[in-house]
Amino acid sequence: MNRAAAGVALCLLAGLAAGQACAGDSVAQRRAKVSEAAAQGVAGVPALRKAMADESPLVRRLAARLLADMGQPAQAAMLEALDNPDVVVRRTALAALAGQAKGTLPPWLEKCLKDKDGSVRVEAVKLLIDAQPRTEKMTAMLRAAQKDEEPEVRALAAAALWPFHRDVVLLRDRPDMADHVTRVVVEKSIPLPNDGWRFKADPALDGHEQKWFAPELDDKDWKVISIGHWKEPYIGVAWQRVFVDLPAKPDCVAVELKFGAVDEAAWVWVNGQYVGQHDVGPSGWDQEFSLDVTKEVKWGERNQVTVRVFNAAHGGGIWKPVTIEALRIK
Repeated sequence: MNRAAAGVALCLLAGLAAGQACAGDSVAQRRAKVSEAAAQGVAGVPALRKAMADESPLVRRLAARLLADMGQPAQAAMLEALDNPDVVVRRTALAALAGQAKGTLPPWLEKCLKDKDGSVRVEAVKLLIDAQPRTEKMTAMLRAAQKDEEPEVRALAAAALWPFHRDVVLLRDRPDMADHVTRVVVEKSIPLPNDGWRFKADPALDGHEQKWFAPELDDKDWKVISIGHWKEPYIGVAWQRVFVDLPAKPDCVAVELKFGAVDEAAWVWVNGQYVGQHDVGPSGWDQEFSLDVTKEVKWGERNQVTVRVFNAAHGGGIWKPVTIEALRIK
């Protein structure tokens, strides 16, 4: 060890209280000494751990980053850093430890999911989602994260727990229709009623688990509303249901359920079958979208349509007309 490095070690390891710098050292000098300590490898870890309590964020964050770069030899220091008052230090430690976790559920993750800073909780829930195999405990942790005050945490957890998936290409978007799009016409357009919809809020976010989309669901206790607005101001997830009688099947090759707009996200079932979603974030509140329901509709019968909606601010829900469109190629 050269004389300079020895001086750094003596200064940082000589029993100074956590967070104290050598007398008279500037921030730049303390950062330089932190770098010198890191150059010692494992021998410099104790000094770097103390430096994470430095009064300057420039010093403690540098120390955290250099410890993170060391990998396994600095694991204990990174675990300790999860309790650091500096959120950047905590995020650095979480990232370093996540790299070592490799898809498992580490015992320290629950602490991170309760961190006072939302950005730390976001990274923690991402790590929880990636951990495999998913156990009952992990599912319970995701359910708890669905109630987090940080919107991104709630959204990530809800998406991870969402059991419904549908990937159907609309007729006009199919590759084989590229040269025939102009030949696709609406043979018959059937509007869904504006009145007679049923409405129920879902603050527990478990309506899908209770099968609120089932045609046979007893919804007599749900509020009766007209689409175009919430029955009353409501922020969060809610459900809207309606029945529609369809005529005999027209001449068509595809059927689409067309929404003028839903504020701001929607997940849709027809006759109890999941047919897709429109979820592009807040910007989706006034966007038109369609879903293929060719196989789900029952011509000449009564059909049931359920829409799970999410609203983040102000008014929300289905606020433009909804129609069933039978398409044919002319």
